[in-house]
Amino acid sequence: MRDCYLPVFLILAGCGSEKQMTSSNNAAPHDEPAPVVAPSQIAPAFNAPPSDFEMPDFAPRYPGSVLVSVDSGDAGKNRNHEVRLTTTDDAAAIMTFYRERFAAGGMRKTSDFLSGGSGMMSATGKGRKASIAIARERDHQAIIVTYSGE
Repeated sequence: MRDCYLPVFLILAGCGSEKQMTSSNNAAPHDEPAPVVAPSQIAPAFNAPPSDFEMPDFAPRYPGSVLVSVDSGDAGKNRNHEVRLTTTDDAAAIMTFYRERFAAGGMRKTSDFLSGGSGMMSATGKGRKASIAIARERDHQAIIVTYSGE
C-alpha cells in the first residue's frame, strides 16, 4: 500500500496550476534594460559663490585656485562652511600649504593622509575646526575646504 503513495505524490507534484507566480517586490522583469544616465545628470549642483566671499586666514583659499562653490549652514551654535576649489597643482603641494596655514592659525592636526594623488587633513584649535579633502578629477585637483569657528 505504501508503494502506491509515492507515484500518486509524484503525479500531484508534477501537476501545475494555471495561476502563474507573481513577484512580491514589484521588481521589473530582468529583460528590460536599466536606464542610462549621463554623468552630467547625476553630478551635484553647486551653489555659485558670492562675489565678495572671503575665506579666513586659518583656512584660506589655495593660491591660484578657482573658486567653484560655497555652501554654508548652521550646525548648533556654529556656522559651517564648505568651499570647493580646483587647481592644477599636485596634492603634495596643496597639503604642504594647508599644513602651514593650519599651524599658523594655532590649530593642531587631528588627521593627515596623502596617497596616490589624493589626501585629507583636519585640524582643530582656538575654537576653530578645519579640514581639506583633495581628489583628482580629470585634468585638475578638486579641493574641498570645510571650516567653522571664524
